[in-house]
Amino acid sequence: MLTILTTIDANKVVQDAIASVDRLDELVTITQDSNAIDDLKTLVVDSKKITIPIDWYDLEPPYVFPMTPFNRENLLAVVFYKLGNHQKTFEFVSEEYPIYHHLLIATHLQFGYEISSDMIDFCYNKSPHNSAILNYYGVIEKPLDHTGLKKAFKNAISNSENLEIKVFTAKHFLNLLLDSGELEEAKQVAKEQAEIAISDDAKNAINTQFAGILMAQLQIPYNIVELDAVHQMQLQSIEYYELKGLKVQAGMLLVDAAEVANFKEDFITSKELINKAIRYFKEEDVTEFLGEAGFKKAILLYTWSKNGSPQYYKAAINAFQDVLKVFKRDTHPRKFADVHHNLALIYSEIPVTLEEKPMWLAFCASSFKEVLTFYTKSKYPYEYAMASHNYATALMHFPPAKIHDNLEKASDLFEEALEIRSVEDYPFERALTLMNQLELGWLTHNEKGVEELKKYEDMKAKAEEVKSLVSDAGLMEQADKHLQELEKVKSLI
Repeated sequence: MLTILTTIDANKVVQDAIASVDRLDELVTITQDSNAIDDLKTLVVDSKKITIPIDWYDLEPPYVFPMTPFNRENLLAVVFYKLGNHQKTFEFVSEEYPIYHHLLIATHLQFGYEISSDMIDFCYNKSPHNSAILNYYGVIEKPLDHTGLKKAFKNAISNSENLEIKVFTAKHFLNLLLDSGELEEAKQVAKEQAEIAISDDAKNAINTQFAGILMAQLQIPYNIVELDAVHQMQLQSIEYYELKGLKVQAGMLLVDAAEVANFKEDFITSKELINKAIRYFKEEDVTEFLGEAGFKKAILLYTWSKNGSPQYYKAAINAFQDVLKVFKRDTHPRKFADVHHNLALIYSEIPVTLEEKPMWLAFCASSFKEVLTFYTKSKYPYEYAMASHNYATALMHFPPAKIHDNLEKASDLFEEALEIRSVEDYPFERALTLMNQLELGWLTHNEKGVEELKKYEDMKAKAEEVKSLVSDAGLMEQADKHLQELEKVKSLI
């Protein structure tokens, strides 16, 4: 739906224009009362011009339209653009209409069509904001590099037509800085824009971005004051979006707020927030977001399970199984593999009776096979090594198998991981694998003394390598303990 806010002298012409298209009045409300506007999409029309307000809610491409002369053709073209009927838009205007080029570029931006060099030149000469936006979001033949993008955004901010556009440009500049991890610069820009933001929409946009920046800066061990500050800003933005009926935008922030509540160890609030996000995504039928929120919920439940609340293990399994209804093997193979990786870990860790253990371990093996089917050694070496390491670790705790030796299989998988986790590329990950190999070494036995001596030398070399790879006090201490135990058994070999 769309609302047109008009004046007394323009009202009749606007009414006639809308009435000239069959049933268009069912999608468009015309009012002279600004307080009566309920729709998020609006136009402002007087007897001379059409004003297309800035879209602060990310419902359309972040293109800034100039004020446009008011006539029937321009009005209907813009109305259909706002309603999302882009084909109908260009039935009313052609190239001799100035608004035509703006509508064409915005349409290309929205649908990911190629942005031509003429379009780039057109925006460069008319709007620094649009020029920066095209180079950042558009599909263009020769996009600017990161330095060029930053320069374009800074130029647009410095040369904005008014404060509202300045803050709007900064909102998207902050996206660039967040994506590149330039958090301190982003924080400074957000502070500057918060001081000049005038409209409620602009204030909320900067508040939302500010919360995202502060969340990205959080580090372990978490500072409760910082967590509270981020959480409060998130809740303010969520409330604003909810009042506007923007459930998708509120849902995305609810996911982040649930994570911050989890950092605060406020598990009840965290669960409430993530469940609310999932409900909003279901209501709005946004499958991708629903899957992502479900994945986050499952991760939260799994985290709680491992940290003193084992009653959440089965809830985490159910949550991951729900995610698999969205992220299926044929449509989202990577996400499908990631879900199974987490399920495999849960199946290997969940506290169950001895009678139940074989069933859960069968589930574990099946899920790890799904992971390694997608994360192959050739295409995804890092992920393959991680899955191999985790599978081997799980096998160490499997009961003896009738068909094959679980410990031997674990040893092979650790070696597979070490081929990728080299000293040069992944020293910390290599140290973790070596530590688990040492644990495996204590579980296996050799019948001949020569073999025992060889294993002793191998384990000693691994423990010493760990100490050469990392400075982590915990790992260094564990390596020393292994060396001490090895010295004790050396005399028995």
